[in-house]
Amino acid sequence: MEAQRFHPLRPTHPALCHKIVNSPNPSQGSCTFPDGSKAQLILLGDEMPPERVVMFQKDWWPTAITPAVRQKLLQRFLAEHYLLPSILAVLVAIVSELYTTTYVPASETSTGLPYRRIRLKYHNSPIADFGIVKGWADVKSQDMFAYYSVKDGTFFKGLNPTEEHYWMYFTTAAGEDFILDCGMFVYNFCMMVEVEPHYTKHHLPPMMSKYAPAYFRDRDHKHNAPKIQYEKERFSVLRDPRLIEAVRYSGRSYECYGVTRVCAFMERVAGRKCTDIEKDLVMYWITDSCGVIRGNLQRQQHLNFPAEPKLGIQTDPGEMDDKMPPDEDEAWLKYMRKWNRKQRRGEIDHVQLAEAFRAWGKKSREEKLGLVKEKKTKKLPS
Repeated sequence: MEAQRFHPLRPTHPALCHKIVNSPNPSQGSCTFPDGSKAQLILLGDEMPPERVVMFQKDWWPTAITPAVRQKLLQRFLAEHYLLPSILAVLVAIVSELYTTTYVPASETSTGLPYRRIRLKYHNSPIADFGIVKGWADVKSQDMFAYYSVKDGTFFKGLNPTEEHYWMYFTTAAGEDFILDCGMFVYNFCMMVEVEPHYTKHHLPPMMSKYAPAYFRDRDHKHNAPKIQYEKERFSVLRDPRLIEAVRYSGRSYECYGVTRVCAFMERVAGRKCTDIEKDLVMYWITDSCGVIRGNLQRQQHLNFPAEPKLGIQTDPGEMDDKMPPDEDEAWLKYMRKWNRKQRRGEIDHVQLAEAFRAWGKKSREEKLGLVKEKKTKKLPS
């Protein structure tokens, strides 16, 4: 999915072909607009060719407090838009390259080597289903964008994940459910996974970092971390008969038959008519993704993937300066688990959960460690 952000047919983001004339640094708060909505405002100035934006980033945004902050904002703009076709392309490619294969013994192949039947699994359990979740994500207003063109007075809003967001789900044969969300980086939720050792083997475009956005949540993480994504509907890709038929009929060259079914599926998920550029991109990206997966399988590079990939968090300056002492860290973990359980039981909603987490920061060290009795509050009883 990271390669798709650099695809030549992907429309250029407006903020990546205009100079940034204000100072949307991490300390900058959100603006309130006439309709009552809030977001971080980006003022777009003179036009600037996208290739110059990448090469001369200081000219593009002169008031960034550090080069790292400047590049992170650029990467967030790159990640905005076209999330649904990106996810669908990857999942259809997985079906095409993995789930249409069958085992052929060596005696029946031209190479004298067996064709293995390869499927996804998690730990020791095969993946029984996967697809797309349509829902929303709990994102604060200062982490969303709105844009104003100084030149012509045009105002438009960026994506709003509190209304619509997409991510992948996977279900094992044992019934365990986990998710993979690669679309949160634009909202300053910067969980990352190292991909460079594997990414560069497939002649893909150069990356700006050896890490790519990816938020993985399995059973353990679900129990121990705050809930961010809220599911409305899910759409199986692996078990959709029309998609399977399109993949089998089209093989690796999607003609009208396959294109129609893939785009119809995308419109069912979106609940609207998709644009021509969305339809074009999803088909280009399916072909590209199939090539990457096929090359990986042919060279058996997946056998060298780490069981636990390296993770990282791309933080803003000062964001991680105040590290907790070990005893406070343990107390925070217990506190977080307690309030997460309350939310899962339906005793509180996500707003009250956020209030509980903010209340932690106001406690004294003695209160956090239970050395003194906490003061009672109306909103968050002890």
